[in-house]
Amino acid sequence: MKKLSLLAIAFAAIALASCGNKASSNASDEDTIVKTFEQEQLEEAVKMNLDSIANAISEKKFTPLSQALNNGKITLTDEEKKEAPTYLIEPSIADALQTISQKYAALIMLYTDKGVAELYGMNTGDYDKAIKKLAADINDPALENVDDSKPFNETEKQIYADMEKNGRINFFWIASCAATVENLYIASMNADKFLQGYDDEAVASLSYRIVLLLDAFDRLSVYDAEIQGVADAIQPLKKINAITVSELKKELEEVKEELAISRKALIE
Repeated sequence: MKKLSLLAIAFAAIALASCGNKASSNASDEDTIVKTFEQEQLEEAVKMNLDSIANAISEKKFTPLSQALNNGKITLTDEEKKEAPTYLIEPSIADALQTISQKYAALIMLYTDKGVAELYGMNTGDYDKAIKKLAADINDPALENVDDSKPFNETEKQIYADMEKNGRINFFWIASCAATVENLYIASMNADKFLQGYDDEAVASLSYRIVLLLDAFDRLSVYDAEIQGVADAIQPLKKINAITVSELKKELEEVKEELAISRKALIE
């Protein structure tokens, strides 16, 4: 599997599965037909809105944490590397996950954490194994065609198109949220260091993305129980509306503990 960039994979997940209230087995054929038609109309309307939201997200230039790490925007001294982070997700989590949604979320979160582990000079062999396992379990062709050499917004747009084609749009949104939560949580653990990869424009873009992600989940959660669970888990994101690096640093300090609960809920 090609190297996947944090929010690139992050913004690559949630398929609009046909969910909602199905007609009961006691309903008449006519009632069933009517309800099916109404559900189809709901799905088409939601899908059109999601397409618009995804397009709006991809129009904003944004550099995720993983790319900032890859581009050398965040560095550590030898002394700083001695204090290895204790807040990263254990790769062994990959063996305990039950649902595809959890695996999409864990895949992007572990990829993000692997980048941080590399920054500290930690052994990342277990991360590689876990990521490879999850990618195989998910078996999504969209994740095999990621090209990190392209601008992130272009990659993100292509991922959405590929996942839409594969019938996995709902997982695009789930992965996007997992990536956002993990990025913010890690940044909150050492804001002075990890926010070096951001400028005010990037922070404003991040806040804009969060608004759009929350909008997407509001639209999906009204008829999909699993999406509702994710929507509940990401509520702390509503507290992030910074437009400058200094504002984001303050907000992360205030929401740090809630983000820890959110990341845990996404993979449990």
